[in-house]
Amino acid sequence: MEASLDGFLFRSRSQKIRSAGWRGVFNHPQDREEDEKDEGTAEFKEGENVKTGGYSLVRKKTMPQPLYTEAALLAAMEGCGKTVTDESPGEAMKEEGLGTPATRAAIIETLLKEEYICRYGKSLAPTEKGLFIYDAVKDMRIADVKIAGQWEKKLASMEKNTLSPRTFMKAIEGYTRRVTREVLSLQFPGLAANAFTCPKCGTGKVVIRHKLSRCDNEKCGFLIFGKFLNRELSKGNVRQLLASGSTKLIKGFKGKKDRTFDARLVFDENYNITFSFPLAKGKGKKKAVSKLPAGGRKKK
Repeated sequence: MEASLDGFLFRSRSQKIRSAGWRGVFNHPQDREEDEKDEGTAEFKEGENVKTGGYSLVRKKTMPQPLYTEAALLAAMEGCGKTVTDESPGEAMKEEGLGTPATRAAIIETLLKEEYICRYGKSLAPTEKGLFIYDAVKDMRIADVKIAGQWEKKLASMEKNTLSPRTFMKAIEGYTRRVTREVLSLQFPGLAANAFTCPKCGTGKVVIRHKLSRCDNEKCGFLIFGKFLNRELSKGNVRQLLASGSTKLIKGFKGKKDRTFDARLVFDENYNITFSFPLAKGKGKKKAVSKLPAGGRKKK
C-alpha cells in the first residue's frame, strides 16, 4: 500500500495467512508464533488517519554493474532480444539473440584478438581502443541492435514466402553501403600519438599496442612484445624505446634464481631489445649481458 503526502511517498507492507496449507498439516509451534506476530493490515481507506509506528533513514550507495565474464557475455548475447523494446524486432530476436551458438564465441575471440577488449582476471574489460570505437559507432546503424532483429524478421518472412530473396539481398546491399560509408568516415586522432617511424627499416610505422607493437612493413619483421621477461611494458616504456632507443630505468626485473635487478631497455645492432645497466660505482663501463629478441623470448 502506498500513500502520498506533501510530495513524499509512504509505503506500508503487511501479510496475512489466507490458507495454512502444509503448515496446517505439520502444525509446528514456530509457525504459530510467526502467525501471531502479524500486526494489522496495509489496507487503508482514502482520508483515513493512520498512526505512525516509527521511521528510519537509510543511506546507501549504488554499485556499478560487475564486469562481464565470458560466460555472462555469452548469456547476454543469447538473451539480448529481451532488451529490445520494439515488439517486432524483439520478437524476432527472442529465439536467436545476437549471433548464433556457433559464432558468439568467435565474436568474443575476435574482440580479444583485435584488442577491443582484454581479460582482467576472470572478467572481460574494454580497452582504450575499444572504448574509442564504442564512442565513435554507438549512434551509427552498424551498432543498432534492432537491425539484427529486423533481419531475423525478414528471414522468417522468406521462410513463409512473403518476401523474395532478391528483395532481401537488395536491402542487405543498401545497408552494407550505408554502414561502410559511416565507418570509413571515422577519424582516429589518437592513433598518431602512438605511431612511430620504424627504427629498423625507416619506412614502416609502428603503432603501440597493449600486447604487441609491430612494424606495418611486412618485409621488416620488427616487433616489440608487451611483456619482457617477467615485466609488463607500459605504453610509456615502448614510446621511450621507439623515440630515443632507450627507456628510463625500470625496476624489478627477475633473473636467475629469482634475483631482482634494475635496468634500462635498449636496442642492439639488430634492433632486438637488451639490457643497459646503471654505471657501477667507480667504474666507467656498463655490464655486458646476454641479448634477447625484441619480445624478450629466448631463441631456441
